[in-house]
Amino acid sequence: MTEQTTYTGDLLIALNDNGDYDLTYRNGQPDMTDGFDTAVMLAVFGLPDFWQNDITNDPNGKYDSEFPNVIKNGSVDNKTIKNGNAALKKALKFMINIGAAQSVSVSGGVLNIFVLYWTIEIVKGNITSKYIINWDKGVIAVSKAV
Repeated sequence: MTEQTTYTGDLLIALNDNGDYDLTYRNGQPDMTDGFDTAVMLAVFGLPDFWQNDITNDPNGKYDSEFPNVIKNGSVDNKTIKNGNAALKKALKFMINIGAAQSVSVSGGVLNIFVLYWTIEIVKGNITSKYIINWDKGVIAVSKAV
């Protein structure tokens, strides 16, 4: 994921190849974002016991994605693709509700006999942000398409 260097905004939280969240530092400065990319990652992978949920009492501000359970219990098949599509759409619907996006679309498919993928497109005005999730049972990779 390539991000423009900035010293304002939110910390860029990115999912690494091991399925953990990471912050990247360059010369002591953490990579930053306008918050959009971080919100997408937290919405997609945030679970009810996620630390972010401790800082708000607003039920609309809490993360409770079904996507981590879909991929945890899934197989390389159409059922997992379908369930993943539904979980991702549900997790990201809040972006439309709060006006951060006009539309969110999700599609999934089979990359090869071992790997599924999902493509997320989020439209706000004339800007489309695209994210690609590749899932090989037990390993997940997320990238932002440039």
